[in-house]
Amino acid sequence: MPLPPPTRTEISARLLVLTGDRALLVRRRGQAWYFLPGGPVGPGETVEAALRRRADEEAGLDIDAVDLVGCAEHSYLADGVLVHELSTVFAARLPWGAQIISNRPDFHLTAVALDELADLELRPPALTAMIHGWSRDHRPRWHTALPAG
Repeated sequence: MPLPPPTRTEISARLLVLTGDRALLVRRRGQAWYFLPGGPVGPGETVEAALRRRADEEAGLDIDAVDLVGCAEHSYLADGVLVHELSTVFAARLPWGAQIISNRPDFHLTAVALDELADLELRPPALTAMIHGWSRDHRPRWHTALPAG
């Protein structure tokens, strides 16, 4: 019987950037799916510091106040390794028409109406429901795609 793939646990900081009724999404060139700006929290780095660093690196954003949207727990395979990721998601508002430019040539940034999120493949998938729920009542949410146990 083959052994399961090695497992790595990762904490990530993700930013829901809102401008009016639109959310900023990122798509890596050549991929069909979208994700929120952000990424892994580095060793010795706080979640908030990682959030601010990634927002600046990916979109040149200098964010001030953030609100907790929630956490999403899921797993995925990356180069044969099973990654267990806990995504912490925060929201920040920008003025309508704010200039946002990708700082990474392999990233395409797009603003999508919140009511159109369900039509896109957003990863992790739990983020769509989390964002819709939070946008209604601004209460943080917890979503997991992992079995209980």
